[in-house]
Amino acid sequence: MGLDRTRGDAYGSPSRPINGDTMLNLSDIMGQATQAFQRGDMAKALQLVTQAQRAHPGNAAVIEFAGVVLCQMGRVSEGLAQFRQALTIRPDNPNLRFNAARAALDLGDAGVARDLCAPIADTPDGGRLMGEIARALNDPAEALRQYDRLIRQSPRDVELLNNYANALNACGRAADAVIVLERARAMKPRSAQILLNLGRAYAAVGNHEAAVGAFDAAAAEEGDNATIRFELGKSLLRYNQHDRALQQLAEAARLGERDPQVFVMIGVCFSALEQRAQAEQAFRMALRFDPASARAFLNLAILLEQENRLDELRALVAEARAKIAAGPDLDYIEALLLRREGHFAEALERIEGSVTDSLDPVLRAQFIGQAADRLGQWDKAFAGFAEMNALMAQNPDAAQFDGTEHCRYIEERTAAITPAWFASWTDAPVSDARRSPAFLGGFLRSGTTLLDTILMGHAGAHVREEEPMVARLEDAAGDLQRIPGMTSADVQRLRDAYFGAAEESAPLPADKLLIDKYPLVGLRAGFIHRAFPDARFIFALRHPCDVVLSCWMQNFRITQAMASFLTLENAARMYAATMEHWFRCREVLPLNVHTVRYEDMVDDLEGQLRPLLAFLGLEWDDRLLDHQKTARERGYIRTPSYAQVTEGIYSRSRERWRSYRAHLEPVLPVLAPWVERLGYAL
Repeated sequence: MGLDRTRGDAYGSPSRPINGDTMLNLSDIMGQATQAFQRGDMAKALQLVTQAQRAHPGNAAVIEFAGVVLCQMGRVSEGLAQFRQALTIRPDNPNLRFNAARAALDLGDAGVARDLCAPIADTPDGGRLMGEIARALNDPAEALRQYDRLIRQSPRDVELLNNYANALNACGRAADAVIVLERARAMKPRSAQILLNLGRAYAAVGNHEAAVGAFDAAAAEEGDNATIRFELGKSLLRYNQHDRALQQLAEAARLGERDPQVFVMIGVCFSALEQRAQAEQAFRMALRFDPASARAFLNLAILLEQENRLDELRALVAEARAKIAAGPDLDYIEALLLRREGHFAEALERIEGSVTDSLDPVLRAQFIGQAADRLGQWDKAFAGFAEMNALMAQNPDAAQFDGTEHCRYIEERTAAITPAWFASWTDAPVSDARRSPAFLGGFLRSGTTLLDTILMGHAGAHVREEEPMVARLEDAAGDLQRIPGMTSADVQRLRDAYFGAAEESAPLPADKLLIDKYPLVGLRAGFIHRAFPDARFIFALRHPCDVVLSCWMQNFRITQAMASFLTLENAARMYAATMEHWFRCREVLPLNVHTVRYEDMVDDLEGQLRPLLAFLGLEWDDRLLDHQKTARERGYIRTPSYAQVTEGIYSRSRERWRSYRAHLEPVLPVLAPWVERLGYAL
């Protein structure tokens, strides 16, 4: 968009109505009309100019003046009619033709505006208006041609620079647009409109940090501008700053932004922040404003599918079929349901045949990989997951990592855990009536979600899934080197930090065993053992090749740790480093551990659960075997296993890696020692 023009200066000044032989009473009337116009009294100006028209119906300047007054009053259609009448008398008057074209454009008739403006396109004002008209006609190349000519004549015209840059951006030349807009900003550094467009240009080149900076600067100048808040929120969302994005998008909505996309994006922010109910409310609000919003339907469908609310998903699919046009958005919505109903071939066909801007391409690539995997199309599945990871690697969060950082972090921590380190621990007993938790972990994708869902069905267990209690405990402790010298008060402080974090989420029932499920909990075993020396660890184990492959197939939110899974090579190194750390902890620390193999659960679930319950001090309950019912009743499952745990125990994931062995060959030397050590086979 160009620099904002208020209605008051949108039209050129009317041509002079007075000439040498005009009657005095007309001069007097038009003089009064002009004064009324200049002081903003449009009603009086219209009354006077109408009086002049009745007396002199053929005076083109008077007719044009009437048109300008009507347009300033918002009666643009009537104003255009006056301009057209005047043009029949003075077709060669450039100011009159400009005003007529301006009125037609304001009425949304860009084609008529173009025809009216074409004869004056070579004039500065006509060229500017032709640029606006070209943009309205979605012809950015013509707009760029007009502005390119004008900017050579007026290279320091800030408004022209702004419009020229917008045309460059619209033509796919965002990098050039940034250069031009930076020139404009240097001339007018506090222009909110220039800063807004600069932010858009930076966003178009993928520099979201610079985009956020420009939008922030624009908001500092015009804090009550809904469009600026909206653009800032969008850019923060792309930069994965969900808290700030939510604040800005909510402010845009409060200020009057009624683009349904603002509510869709608010919903996306809430989803990323695990505030699922609010996300659903936002998506439904978007549909209230636009019942045919494909993006709102698509995001709501994703949410319902992730929460295993399949009956509601079916109803939403039926509603979407009735309200949005056939195409890629509807294809994906229907494919979500088809996949959950087991129609993988049809689901895959829908997705492969459609691409939509409404859908994150990461999700599309992952969907193709998952559906092809279920169909046994291994190479296609591998290609889909490879594309997913390549796209994720372009995420701004991923750009700060090379995928090896977390391995180095684990290796440094492992080196610190030695027999001498443990031998130096002071005796630090505590008097705390609160029962120590049990910790459920293992490497990711080892069956921890299945186990925690089963244990949720036990009346004596209270399961927490991937909450920050252990992280809070570690924060309170500092680094591993501070653990040996801790006093009883220090240890009590660790326990208080842990339980305090737990109570922030929900009260802890005193009569139930707290089971803290945290997949990589082994990396914090040293801290946990210091705070809870009698804690029990449930360690989930699965074939190393299956685990690494499965992690690489997931769309994890990027962190330093999760960036390790963007390549198979780094995923394998991460596995080896994590297991080395866990076994070092087991060698050095007297941990109380019960190991559960995923493959053994598949073969004999009850046979694995009974010893586990005995280890935890819990009585057997036959209802544990109906974990599907527990999964359905628990609602949203935040891990990638949300769909699988609602199914019966299945064996298709066991030895899955063998179907991809050719692709895994480069990492087998890293995993082979662990395969042997853990009793598996290649």
